[in-house]
This record gives sequence, structure tokens and C-alpha cells, in this order.
Amino acid sequence: MYDNFFSERGFSFDRLKSLVEVARAGGISKAVHGDPVRQSQYSRQIKELEEFFGVKLTLKKGRGLALSGAGEELVKIAREYFSTMEEFKATCQNLPQRYSIGAGDSIQRWIISPVLAKLGAEKKPWLFALVNLRNSEVAERLYSMDIDFGILRKNLISADILKYRQISRVKYAMYVPRALVPKSRSSDYRWCLQNIPCATMAMGSSFAAMLRNACFDDGYELKIAVETQSFPHAAELLNLKSYMAILPEMSESFLPKSLVKIQPPFFKILERDIVLAWNPRLLMLRPSVRCVLDYFLKNI
Repeated sequence: MYDNFFSERGFSFDRLKSLVEVARAGGISKAVHGDPVRQSQYSRQIKELEEFFGVKLTLKKGRGLALSGAGEELVKIAREYFSTMEEFKATCQNLPQRYSIGAGDSIQRWIISPVLAKLGAEKKPWLFALVNLRNSEVAERLYSMDIDFGILRKNLISADILKYRQISRVKYAMYVPRALVPKSRSSDYRWCLQNIPCATMAMGSSFAAMLRNACFDDGYELKIAVETQSFPHAAELLNLKSYMAILPEMSESFLPKSLVKIQPPFFKILERDIVLAWNPRLLMLRPSVRCVLDYFLKNI
């Protein structure tokens, strides 16, 4: 049935793997981390796949590459095939099934880690890979089934492809070391913002932009003393007792004791719903995913 397909040269699973890696990285150079030998190899392998199928799989996009329509379809087929084969092998060899979860650093530490701790105590036969991604990247990886699950902001799910369940509404607060704020000012957020060094997300982040605009609308300019790359980094600075931090409430059980919590009324604008999302096609290709999904939906 497949004799004609395999009688022609140019097709191999190794070539498919190279194409998938290039698609994930967004270019050949990025996929091979600048290695000129592997870059030449990947270029040749993709060209051989194009000759085999008789269609362009990639297109030039600036200094990198983008997938053509045919390239996107082939990568989708390859990912699904590799995922199915990986599950089949693990089942045959009675190995732990591997599941990947994409989320930002704060979600991984403050939401996913407690669930994984419970899983460890229950000795479930599952292996997890945590993938640190921005919210927009989580959605993209779920669409392509490059990750199994993702936790992200609800407003970033715009297509009907993904399924999701809301797990939390993220609210924010100011956390101030008690020694830095007089008792008479313990609820005065304006005084704290103007007089206590503040740590939060870097001003290039979407959260920082929302926070700055919210402060401006409330009548003053936000001044940040330390810009961090993630909320957990800002939370760690609270241990120094020299800074206050603006953080999501989900961080509270991980914070130092003896903090003053202040929630300015305008922080309401910053609230966001977060969801656990997955690609329903994954459940068809990997039946074992269902029990893992149900576990997280119950315990997260």
C-alpha cells in the first residue's frame, strides 16, 4: 500500500524532526543555536522534503523562515505522529507517560508546583516537563500541540480550537515589610507608593503597562525602584525587607511573614481570569492525557 511512497528518496523521520524543530524555533539558525554544520544539514533536509512532496514548505521572513501553508500542515501531521508513537512506546515498555505544561514562572511556582507536590506524594506514574513561556506563547504551543496543557490568561484564547476551564481570577496587592510603613500609613497606598522603594515586573511587560496606566488614571506617576523579569523575583526581594512588591494574591502563601497587605481600589482594573487549556485533538491522539487533565482540573 505504501510501496510507491517509500520507493522515492528524500523522506525520513529525521528530516521531519528537523522541520518540526525549525518550526518551533522560528528559523534554522535558532533551531541549531548557530552551529554552521547543523544549519547546513537542516537546510539540506528541508530542501529534500520539499523535493519529495513537490511543494515549498518554508518561506523567507526577514532574516528567518516562516512555514508555508503546506509546511504548517506537514508539521502538524509530524507532531501528531511523534506524539502518538511516543505514547505507544511508553505503553509497550511500561514507562511513565510524559506530559508537558506551559506557563509563566509565577504560575509554575505558585499554582502548578503545589499540584505536583501532591502528585509526588501520591506516587502517580507520570513524568512532567514544565515549559516556561509567555502567555501568548502558551496559546501558540497549544494550537500546534507542542505542549500538552497550558495555563494562561483567558483573553488570549481567541480561536475555537482550544478547550479550557477557568481556574482562578488573579487579583493584585501591594505587600510591604511591616518595618517600612508607620502604623498610621498602613492603609495609605499613595504614601507607600511615593515613599517606599517598589519592585514589580519590568516596564516592558504588559502588566507593568497596565499598572502604570492605572496609577496615572488615579492621579500620579508610578515610580519603580526595581524592575524584575517575573513576579517571583519581585517576591524574593521582600526577604531583604528593603522593598515592597506589587504581586498577585496567589503568591501569599509563599511570602515572608509580617507583611502589610494593601489593595488600592484601582487595582481592580488589573484583575485577569486564568484558565487551564488544552487542545481537544490531543485527547484523541493520546488517551492517557484524559486522566491527567481530570486530575489537574480537580486539584488545581
